[in-house]
Amino acid sequence: MPQDRPPGPQRQLSILAMAVVAIATPATLALSYYHLTGDPTFRPLAITVERLVSQGVVEDDNVYVRTLISTDGTPEGNRLGERLGEKLIRAFYGKGLTARYRIDPQPRKGPPQILIFVNGTALGPFTARTAPRGIQLATEAATITRQERAKAAGASRTLSR
Repeated sequence: MPQDRPPGPQRQLSILAMAVVAIATPATLALSYYHLTGDPTFRPLAITVERLVSQGVVEDDNVYVRTLISTDGTPEGNRLGERLGEKLIRAFYGKGLTARYRIDPQPRKGPPQILIFVNGTALGPFTARTAPRGIQLATEAATITRQERAKAAGASRTLSR
C-alpha cells in the first residue's frame, strides 16, 4: 500500500534546480548573444543611463555625437565612408565625446558628405577636407550642451530643496 508522504529533500532540490534553470536561461542566452555581437539591446537586465538620468539617480554629462556619412553607393565609396567614419570616431574620442556613424549610400556623384548631429542639432554637410571644422563646431556644441545640463541640474536641485 503506497504511503502519502511529503516529497523528500532530493525531489525538492530537483524542482528548485529546474526553477533556477528556467529563470536563468533567457538571461544567459541574451548575455551570450550580447558578448558575441556587441548588440546592447540584448544585454539582460541592463539599466540604461538614459533611464537613470530621467529618474534623477545619476547625471549624464556625456554628449553623444551621431554622424551620417553619405556616399555614392559604390563599393569604393562605401569603403571610403567607413574609413572616414572610423577617423571621425577617433577624432571625437580625442575631444572627450562618444560618437557613432552610419553610412548612407545615395545615387549621387562626388566625395562623401558628413552630417554631424549633436543634441538634436544638425551641423554640415562637411566633406573630408572640411571635417575638422565640423569636429570643432560639434565640440563647441557639446560644451554648450553640457553647460545647459549643468544649469538645469542646478536649477532642479534648488527647486527640490
